[in-house]
Amino acid sequence: MGTARSITVEVALFATLRKYRPAGCDTSAFRMGVPDGTTVGELLADLGIPAAETKQVFVGSQRRDGGHVLQADDRVAVFPPVAGG
Repeated sequence: MGTARSITVEVALFATLRKYRPAGCDTSAFRMGVPDGTTVGELLADLGIPAAETKQVFVGSQRRDGGHVLQADDRVAVFPPVAGG
């Protein structure tokens, strides 16, 4: 039986989402290994980010939904809802 392939993506969490960075990470962007075939939604769940706290996710320069499958070396930028009235 083979082992599952892993890929690395770069994740940038902005504003209030920075609290979900992995332990020991003190920058807004970090590299993270995930299983091949991981979706944006699975990545956010792995980081413990509730869906209600995420407004927009960009992979590269394209806005993507939770079902988008990540590729090796993708750059994922996650933004919270904008506060205000």
